[in-house]
Amino acid sequence: MRILQLLAEKESTILSAWLDYVFSDFKPEAVRFLRGKDRFANPLGQGYSQGLQDIFVALRSEELAEVGAVIEYLMKLRAVQVELAPSQALAFLFELKKIIRQECRKEWSPELDQEWPELASRIDRLALQGFDHYMASRELLYQVRIRELKSGRHILTDHVKCPSALVREDLNRQKQAENDGQP
Repeated sequence: MRILQLLAEKESTILSAWLDYVFSDFKPEAVRFLRGKDRFANPLGQGYSQGLQDIFVALRSEELAEVGAVIEYLMKLRAVQVELAPSQALAFLFELKKIIRQECRKEWSPELDQEWPELASRIDRLALQGFDHYMASRELLYQVRIRELKSGRHILTDHVKCPSALVREDLNRQKQAENDGQP
């Protein structure tokens, strides 16, 4: 398939655009951190980067390699981002189709149009796998939370502030009281 050869040629630009899309779900200050290259200082950024690369390499191979473990890992990362709706958490898998079309638009030909449905179908199958893993991860998170509530451990962890935060609040209250007392 010619489209697989084109994907191999454009791998770095496609992966870069795809990673940019994934990181767009994070705050700008977090993105600067996530782009770090040290895998020990930045395991989350490296996990995303390596996971997307593994998925892409599997997609551009003749036979779609098994990437269930990679998708499961990425979906676990997305599942704990509670500010993301499920559709947002999974959107990066579908977005790959758009990114491929954009990055390969100069080389696109009628021959590639005929090969495109097969590649798009591969991406859709990966997205469906991702959905299964995402839902399993969210269900596990909810089960853990229910166990916390039943055992009473939530009392120890919910709404508890670290000592430095409590000291800071006390200092702020003292300053506010001093400021209120002055004319």
